[in-house]
Amino acid sequence: MKCPKCGSVNVNIQAVTEVREKRKKGFWYWLLIGWWWEIIAWILFGVWKLLVVLFGRKTKVVSKTRSVAVCQNCGKRWNV
Repeated sequence: MKCPKCGSVNVNIQAVTEVREKRKKGFWYWLLIGWWWEIIAWILFGVWKLLVVLFGRKTKVVSKTRSVAVCQNCGKRWNV
Protein backbone atom coordinates (compact mmCIF):
# COMPACT_ATOMS: atom_id res chain seq x y z
CA MET A 1 0.00 0.00 0.00
CA LYS A 2 1.25 3.45 -0.87
CA CYS A 3 0.75 6.69 1.08
CA PRO A 4 -1.30 9.21 -0.93
CA LYS A 5 0.54 12.16 0.62
CA CYS A 6 4.25 11.27 0.44
CA GLY A 7 4.26 8.12 -1.73
CA SER A 8 6.01 5.97 0.88
CA VAL A 9 5.30 2.24 1.15
CA ASN A 10 6.16 2.22 4.87
CA VAL A 11 2.48 1.96 5.93
CA ASN A 12 0.92 0.09 8.86
CA ILE A 13 -2.72 -0.98 8.95
CA GLN A 14 -4.41 -0.92 12.35
CA ALA A 15 -7.82 -1.98 13.63
CA VAL A 16 -9.52 0.88 15.49
CA THR A 17 -12.55 0.22 17.70
CA GLU A 18 -14.95 3.08 18.40
CA VAL A 19 -17.28 2.65 21.39
CA ARG A 20 -20.29 4.88 22.12
CA GLU A 21 -23.56 4.78 24.02
CA LYS A 22 -26.74 4.58 22.02
CA ARG A 23 -29.36 7.02 23.23
CA LYS A 24 -32.90 5.79 23.51
CA LYS A 25 -34.45 9.12 22.63
CA GLY A 26 -33.62 11.13 19.55
CA PHE A 27 -32.94 14.80 18.96
CA TRP A 28 -36.52 15.70 17.98
CA TYR A 29 -37.92 14.01 21.09
CA TRP A 30 -35.72 16.15 23.35
CA LEU A 31 -36.40 19.29 21.36
CA LEU A 32 -40.21 18.95 21.37
CA ILE A 33 -41.08 16.87 24.45
CA GLY A 34 -38.09 15.89 26.55
CA TRP A 35 -37.07 19.23 28.02
CA TRP A 36 -40.46 19.96 29.61
CA TRP A 37 -41.16 16.32 30.51
CA GLU A 38 -37.98 16.19 32.60
CA ILE A 39 -39.10 19.21 34.63
CA ILE A 40 -42.59 17.76 35.22
CA ALA A 41 -41.14 14.33 36.07
CA TRP A 42 -38.83 15.85 38.70
CA ILE A 43 -41.77 17.67 40.29
CA LEU A 44 -44.20 14.73 40.23
CA PHE A 45 -41.84 11.75 40.60
CA GLY A 46 -38.89 13.27 42.48
CA VAL A 47 -37.95 10.14 44.47
CA TRP A 48 -38.20 7.88 41.42
CA LYS A 49 -36.10 10.26 39.30
CA LEU A 50 -33.52 10.47 42.08
CA LEU A 51 -33.22 6.68 42.12
CA VAL A 52 -32.81 6.64 38.34
CA VAL A 53 -30.03 9.23 38.56
CA LEU A 54 -28.24 7.38 41.37
CA PHE A 55 -28.49 3.84 40.00
CA GLY A 56 -28.63 4.71 36.33
CA ARG A 57 -30.53 3.37 33.40
CA LYS A 58 -29.35 0.58 31.22
CA THR A 59 -27.96 2.07 28.03
CA LYS A 60 -26.93 0.17 24.95
CA VAL A 61 -23.24 0.29 24.07
CA VAL A 62 -22.39 0.11 20.38
CA SER A 63 -18.89 -0.71 19.15
CA LYS A 64 -17.70 -0.45 15.58
CA THR A 65 -14.34 -1.67 14.28
CA ARG A 66 -12.71 -0.19 11.20
CA SER A 67 -9.31 -0.42 9.53
CA VAL A 68 -7.04 2.61 9.40
CA ALA A 69 -3.77 2.90 7.48
CA VAL A 70 -1.01 5.05 9.02
CA CYS A 71 2.04 6.22 7.10
CA GLN A 72 5.17 5.80 9.22
CA ASN A 73 7.04 8.58 7.40
CA CYS A 74 4.60 11.52 7.31
CA GLY A 75 1.91 10.37 9.81
CA LYS A 76 -1.05 10.63 7.42
CA ARG A 77 -4.06 8.47 8.39
CA TRP A 78 -6.81 7.21 6.10
CA ASN A 79 -9.54 4.59 6.11
CA VAL A 80 -8.88 1.36 4.26
